[in-house]
Amino acid sequence: MAFIFVAHDTPEPSLYGAMAAILAAQKHLPLAHLPVSWDVARYPDACQHVIGEGQLMTSGLLWTERLNPQSAGKVMALDDLLNTYGTQDVVIPLGPAQIIQFTQIARQVRDNAFDYELINVERSNQGYAFSRHGQMDEAAGCWWRDRYGRWINHNTPPQTGTALRIALVGAQADQCSVYPATLASLGDAADALALSLDIVYADPLALEDHLHEVMANVDGILLPGGAAMCNVAGQICAAHYALNRNIPVLGLCLGMQTMTTAIVQKMMGSLKANLAEADPDAEIKTFVPLKETPTFPVHRLGSHTMHVRAGSRMHEILGDEFIVRYNHRFHLEPALKAGLEAFGLHISGTDVSGKIADGIEYTRHPFYLGVQGHPELSSLRVKPHPLLTAFLKAAGEPHE
Repeated sequence: MAFIFVAHDTPEPSLYGAMAAILAAQKHLPLAHLPVSWDVARYPDACQHVIGEGQLMTSGLLWTERLNPQSAGKVMALDDLLNTYGTQDVVIPLGPAQIIQFTQIARQVRDNAFDYELINVERSNQGYAFSRHGQMDEAAGCWWRDRYGRWINHNTPPQTGTALRIALVGAQADQCSVYPATLASLGDAADALALSLDIVYADPLALEDHLHEVMANVDGILLPGGAAMCNVAGQICAAHYALNRNIPVLGLCLGMQTMTTAIVQKMMGSLKANLAEADPDAEIKTFVPLKETPTFPVHRLGSHTMHVRAGSRMHEILGDEFIVRYNHRFHLEPALKAGLEAFGLHISGTDVSGKIADGIEYTRHPFYLGVQGHPELSSLRVKPHPLLTAFLKAAGEPHE
C-alpha cells in the first residue's frame, strides 16, 4: 500500500487535482485530498465546487467526478486521511502551498509506517505529463484541455454541424482557470447535439459600457454562478438585453438571481431593485438572506431535490423532480412572489417545503429559465445535463 502524491505547481484552481484524477482513473484507485488554500482575492471562485455531501472545495476537483464514478469526497486532514486509507493505495493531489510543505507531509507518512511516491506534473510541448524522478512517464500519456476545458489525450475531429454563438457572461480567465464546470457542461451539451459553439466571454465588468458591441449576434446567453458581487450589474444588463431581444437565456445560481432581478426592475420600472448581497442599501431587495426566515438554513449546501411545477417549461425538461447541487445563502424575497407571478415570472421549481424558489421562468419570453442550484456540476461528457441541452436547442431556434 502506498500514498501516491501528484504535485502540480500551478496557481490555477481549475488545474488542481485534474492530473491526479486522471492517474487515479488509470490505476482504478480512489482519490483523496488535503486542505488547500488559494488566493481568493485574486480567484473568488477558487473554492466553489460543491460535492453532494455538502462541502465546498477547490473548483478543480470537478475533474475527479467527471473522470471517475465517485464523489470528490470531503477534505481530510492528513491524520484522518492516514486512518481512512492506511490499508490501500490512494492518489492525493498537491497544490503549490502543499508542495512547499511536502517534507513535513512525507515525514508524517513515514512515521506512520506507510510508503509513498511523489509524482510531478510537468508542462510538455503539447500539454501536461507525469514525471518520476526527473523522467517523463510516457506510458501515462500526455493530456491537455479541449476548447471547452475538458481533459483529453487524443485529438478529436472538429464539429462540423450548426454553429451557435453563445455569450458566457464571465471573464475568460474565470471560466477557464478558476471555475471550469460551466464551460465544460456547455461542451457536453454541444457534443450531444452535434453543435459547434462560438463562445463569447462577456466580461460582466465591461458590459455596462460595451453591451451592444459584446453581445452582437449572439444566439443565447448563459448567466453563470459565482461569488464575486462585482459581476452582478453586468449580469443584470445582459438579462435585460436578452429580454429586449427575445434571446434565450439560462441562469445558474447567481445567474438566476440576476435574471430575476432584471424582471423585478422591469415590473416596477425601477433600477433600484438589487440583490441584498450586492447592495445592502438597495431600495428594493430582490434576494435576501435565508437566515432571516425562520426554519430556513443559513447556508444551503449539497445535493437537494427540486420539485418542479406541473405544466411549466422546466417540467418539460426535468420532469416532476430533479436532484440539484446547491450553494447559496440568499433566496427570493417572499413579498415579491405574488407580483412576479402576475407579471409572468413563474416559480417553476421549489425546495421540498415549497417555500424556497429553486427555479424560475418568464412566460412572456421564448426561453428565460433559471435555477438556484448548479446543474453544471452534474453534467458529464457522456450524459449532458438536460437544462444545458434544452438551452442550446432553444438558442438554435429562430428568434426576433
